[in-house]
Amino acid sequence: MQNRVTTYFCVTLLLMSCLGCQKAAPQAANQSQALLAVSPAATPAPVVTLAPANFDRTLVGTIDGKYAFQMWLKRQDEQLFGNYFYTRPGAIRIISLSGKIDRDGNATLEETSYDTGTQTDAKTGEFRGKLDSVVIDGEQLIRFSGNWTRAKDKQTLPFSAQEASFDLGGGLKLRRQLQKEENKSLSFELESELPQLSGADTARVEKFNQAVKTFTAREVAEFKKTVKEMAADPDLKLPADAPPRALSMSYSVSAANSDFVSGLFSFYSFTGGAHGNTETRAFTYDLKRGQLVRLGELFKPGANYLKVISEFCISEVKKLKVSDDEWIRGGAGAKAENYASWNITPQGLRITFDAYQVAAYAAGPQEVLVPYALLKDLIRPDGLLAAYAK
Repeated sequence: MQNRVTTYFCVTLLLMSCLGCQKAAPQAANQSQALLAVSPAATPAPVVTLAPANFDRTLVGTIDGKYAFQMWLKRQDEQLFGNYFYTRPGAIRIISLSGKIDRDGNATLEETSYDTGTQTDAKTGEFRGKLDSVVIDGEQLIRFSGNWTRAKDKQTLPFSAQEASFDLGGGLKLRRQLQKEENKSLSFELESELPQLSGADTARVEKFNQAVKTFTAREVAEFKKTVKEMAADPDLKLPADAPPRALSMSYSVSAANSDFVSGLFSFYSFTGGAHGNTETRAFTYDLKRGQLVRLGELFKPGANYLKVISEFCISEVKKLKVSDDEWIRGGAGAKAENYASWNITPQGLRITFDAYQVAAYAAGPQEVLVPYALLKDLIRPDGLLAAYAK
């Protein structure tokens, strides 16, 4: 799997600069927790265990207690890969991660960032520390702490991060559901890690879970149709030593409370060729109304929100110098189809542009965090963003 394009999450999605390239704006240590509304630790003291041998999770944390970041991390036995970004409004630069972990949880992650000058990945730093998990209220959460070293000058700073957890109220809990499907005759594998709601409110739980199933069904159907057609074509038969065609579905949640769940689904597909492709789709669900939320519903009727968001995104992506003006304006222009991947976060509205949308595949996906201050006059006073725009 290509770690550069898997998002957010997702995610796949990422800031104007990283510590490996330039200084990030100092932030309070608790802002990394506020980013994803991490719920407080339960009492009595949580149980610490080894991290699972395979996982796909999103963590939030800080470097030196003040540089807030969000990290997507995937583990496959001893292999680790993913990406992270510093949390600050504006353009978000993806910093790729890859490394290893031993049986005791000692992990090393090398970070690389896309160099626009050489158009290659350049090493910018390294995370080295302990990766384990903690069980809180019956939920196993991934933790990672240790020291981060900048490649440029070897400066070393402490870091700590933990998987995000959310309080939905009313006894509702977000859980992960893992599923795998394999078809040897058609030579494909399907793997998914999807959000599921649990709790005593049966009607609300069933409606949410059905919405997730419906949301992902189209991608599954299209993938199966494609691999069936390819399997029937002798010219497209896979070599005996080739990996199977695959579809992997995952998600990351950027914010959630008793009113809504906002997440980004990532669909990674490999059907042959030099590399796979990843597409993202926004999933913001109104728990009160029991339905998905469209971007326009966040704003006042008639508000020209797309123009405001588009102008900000174009300006910010240009600062990253990952593409030419025409490409950026085409992929980030004020069209609804350009803004299908968006998420609510406590700090701003996060926009995700998939690979190829505003830049070449090698540059990866691009993201922009649009500050609510910019959107304040456009936001519906009774909408989901009202609490963030005060």
